[in-house]
Amino acid sequence: MLVEKPQFFVGGGVAHGPKGESKYKKRRLNKNEKRLSIASIITEKNKKNNLIIFDDFDKKILKTKEIYQILIKFDATNSVMIVDKKTMDNIYKSSKNIPNIKVTDINHFSAFDLTKYKKIIFTETSVKQLEKRYL
Repeated sequence: MLVEKPQFFVGGGVAHGPKGESKYKKRRLNKNEKRLSIASIITEKNKKNNLIIFDDFDKKILKTKEIYQILIKFDATNSVMIVDKKTMDNIYKSSKNIPNIKVTDINHFSAFDLTKYKKIIFTETSVKQLEKRYL
């Protein structure tokens, strides 16, 4: 006589596991929606006086203390700095060790970065590049 053994999952099973990918997929935004969201966030920050535009940093700033003093002067200790390539080379090393400061290139920022930080700091060249890109 053959007795059938009950079937168990080898290594155990997951009770109420995922039922497919549709529940866990993220909605993708198209380019126009991304552009409009970034423009509206920048406009809102400008209305609340949380937008700062600096001159380009021509000299290389080597000390973290120097860049931190500039940020304290403008009350921007929780900010994202969107800079051009030349300024990025001049200030990146001195600002990467400061907490709550993110320095990013004009091509590598997202709407999440703009909403996460209280203030947005642009340089003059990055504003021109941003206008060229989004207008």
